[in-house]
Amino acid sequence: MYPLRFLACALCACVALHAQAMAVVTLDVTAQAGVPDLVCRPKLTPSPAPPTPAANDDPLVQPDMEEVEAVRREVATSESEGLRPAVAEQADFFRRVIDPRQGLRMALWGDSHMAAAFFSQELISLSGLRPEQIQSGVIPATMNRPGVRLPARKTCVSTAWSYDAAYRGKEAADAPGPAMVSLVAHEPGALLQWDVRNTDGVAVNKKLRLLFHQTAQPIVIGLSVDQGEEYVLTLSVEQGPAVVELRGDKPLSTLALRLISGSLRVHGLGLDTLPTTRLQFDVFAFPGATARSWQQTHLAYFAQWFPNNPYQVVALAFGTNEGNQKNFDASAYEDGLVQAVKNLKTVFPQAHCLLIGPGDRGVLVRKSSLQKSKKKSNAKSKKSKSALRAVSAPKRPPDSVLLQYSRVHQSINDIQTRLAAQWGCSSWSMLHAMGGQASSYIWAAKNPALMAGDLIHFTPAGYRSLAQVFAKDFGWSEDIFKVGSGN
Repeated sequence: MYPLRFLACALCACVALHAQAMAVVTLDVTAQAGVPDLVCRPKLTPSPAPPTPAANDDPLVQPDMEEVEAVRREVATSESEGLRPAVAEQADFFRRVIDPRQGLRMALWGDSHMAAAFFSQELISLSGLRPEQIQSGVIPATMNRPGVRLPARKTCVSTAWSYDAAYRGKEAADAPGPAMVSLVAHEPGALLQWDVRNTDGVAVNKKLRLLFHQTAQPIVIGLSVDQGEEYVLTLSVEQGPAVVELRGDKPLSTLALRLISGSLRVHGLGLDTLPTTRLQFDVFAFPGATARSWQQTHLAYFAQWFPNNPYQVVALAFGTNEGNQKNFDASAYEDGLVQAVKNLKTVFPQAHCLLIGPGDRGVLVRKSSLQKSKKKSNAKSKKSKSALRAVSAPKRPPDSVLLQYSRVHQSINDIQTRLAAQWGCSSWSMLHAMGGQASSYIWAAKNPALMAGDLIHFTPAGYRSLAQVFAKDFGWSEDIFKVGSGN
């Protein structure tokens, strides 16, 4: 018999929500010494080799820089579309919100820009803190998703699992995890694995909390810690958000979860906050995500994962995917963002809220059109001086294709700035930090490049550059973390 006991406890969030008691199943486990590195099981069916792309005689390329500069001059001199700072510097922001005794607790929800974690990792680096002073409270259920980096040494996800995000569908929104993304499996044998040791390979967590959704029907799972004997549990507590809490006699290294029967929705893995922690930075970001998750999620369910309102700062970094709509509706976007901010402040009423707007986005053009443009430009250069005077600085129409997304992203940033002021939040614009509209082309041309080839995402160096500007604007520095840290 394994030491299994059921404990129902009320984890009532300190918000105006009617939350049901969360069921907690506790399991005492024995840690093992000398746990080998986690090795993911090979996929049962090898992934097919990607098809060889057909030769493209007219590929998409970045536009001519002369044309870019002409567009940027027009934007800069236009009264209606001139570059506008999205937010005044708030150099004392983090100094005001940090707890001198406990440090800073911050959570960030966002899309692929934040899921890559280069931005947050640069902020962590700029904090000057030692590794044992930095921690995440949750390993979200976004593990092994391309484009996502998590605070885990290693994770494994078998092929039987699928991602379910709240911004996409009702079922995920009705039962949201901390990241508003869940891993769902229905097939026996579906396997998840975590290596929760720190970057030095040292086990530090004596408690692990498996966050899941209890269905109306019993769920049978097998849990194995430190690659030891499997514990078989039948989960049949009250339907809704639930936790399996594993309590080790010593810090635990790895955890394996195997679905035996039933349907399982996993929300993530909770970690204990260590006494040495000065910075808890939880990044809940997922490629493709939008603020719609915050508009339609089940707030009472969601709030159960944050029973003590642990954060001083909560940030939403969305906008790029909303701006991808062909016919962007600014009014509808604003209405949705208002609801998202209202819900954020409902769940975290004591936290400082921060809206982070999208960066600039460029447009790739056909190589043939670029060559035609150059030929046309060369032909014009051979004309007389009088004719040249008329064409040397051609005026671009306001709807220049190069600004197709720039204008939308500017509108999104303007809306975020205005709503932040109305709702007592702060705001920061990646677009403004880059230099305004059409800056994506300039960032892509830098050496090393700061913008990826798609002119949507950034290179690691670009994300680090943005984080450095953010740190300067909001007063994120080593000094704010030194107070009461014992450094």
